[in-house]
Amino acid sequence: MNVRPQATPRLRVLCIKIAAVAILVALAAALSPSGLAAAEKQWYKGHTHCHSLWSDGDQFPELVLDWYKSRGYDFACLSDHNVLMEDARWYPLNHEKRPVTPKMLDQCRGRFGEGWLELRGEGDGREVRLKTYEEIRKTLEEPGKFLMIQAEEVTGKCKQKEVHVNAINLVELVEPRTERTVIETIQADLAAVRRQAEVTGRRILAHVNHPNWRRYDITAFDLAEAIDVRFFELCNNCHDINNLGDATHPSSEKLWDIANTIRLTKLQAPVIFGVGSDDTHHYHVLNPENANPGRAWIVVRAEKLEIEPLLAAMEQGDFYASTGVVLKDLQWNPDRRTLQIEVDPKPGVQYVIEFVGTTGDADPTGCDTAKIGQVLARHQGTKAEYQMKDDELYVRAVVRSDRKLDNPPSNSIDLETAWTQPVGWERFVTNP
Repeated sequence: MNVRPQATPRLRVLCIKIAAVAILVALAAALSPSGLAAAEKQWYKGHTHCHSLWSDGDQFPELVLDWYKSRGYDFACLSDHNVLMEDARWYPLNHEKRPVTPKMLDQCRGRFGEGWLELRGEGDGREVRLKTYEEIRKTLEEPGKFLMIQAEEVTGKCKQKEVHVNAINLVELVEPRTERTVIETIQADLAAVRRQAEVTGRRILAHVNHPNWRRYDITAFDLAEAIDVRFFELCNNCHDINNLGDATHPSSEKLWDIANTIRLTKLQAPVIFGVGSDDTHHYHVLNPENANPGRAWIVVRAEKLEIEPLLAAMEQGDFYASTGVVLKDLQWNPDRRTLQIEVDPKPGVQYVIEFVGTTGDADPTGCDTAKIGQVLARHQGTKAEYQMKDDELYVRAVVRSDRKLDNPPSNSIDLETAWTQPVGWERFVTNP
């Protein structure tokens, strides 16, 4: 039985506002001069997964976002666990796990002014009010320079397995679901996100987080069979994520290829796109055993630095994940079936461009991975092109440099790398 989602009063008001804006946009388009060329797309560096004192991060949310803004990120999402930065939240200065130190208070006042912080109480009962998304946005956002997007890490479990989904551009909180299996739990979380998108009329993007975390909670089969998954964290470059896999578990990159091979050969379903994040929790002590910022991100090619075009570009796969490699150009020609890539090199750094894909005779169960995620071609240098063959399901590019990250995480990806999204797969899909 299909149940029509019910809008809360807040969502109904938002829908009315959205409709009014849509009318104004249509009128503006009708009155604008004809024949104007579309704006040229640009690359925008962004981050979709990090934490603050609103959940289990150790820094004020405004200082977290300012860290990304001050280091050249164009957009950033704070995605605290099962919470949105709304309403009044008073935080104890002597918190047992994440105390607010005098140095943190001075740092915040130094950046935002003496009157920025609100404190109450005395002695051990002193508290500070955490700033909301809207308060921070009004202070830090700059049109065309820096954009904030509200997000949540929908954090749940299924039979002791962690199931975390980042939902980006939310209006209201999404409560985590618990179903019989990991696949059903992921599907239920994504269905809740989709219902909010339908009710609000806004674009909301969701990615499955760190499948190789700790106990390897989410398998390639889970990602493939949870058919609504379109994005996952290919590189969550935190300190305790098993990105490299082990003797019995595939790396995050191999897991990606297995899941996409299952989708294309068995399910005739669209591929999954891979994002990069550093899943930051620790901002004060930088070392390999902490979840520090600046270790992975995404770069999106969009018409402008606004939420709608950014998320629309990501849904089309027009972005790449990176731990430090910057791409100058990336072109897929569907008629010639060629993928071209060019690196924006750093002085003294060597690059290897690999084109990775899977052939059509690969085992669709993912048990025999020999033909899954093969290196189809390898080039030394900063520019390369690959011509897809008829028996290949898809192709993607990986650029590996010989330069290490300045603060690499333990047991994870420590070289500057970039991953592009799979292309050439649409012909194997029933409904792309």
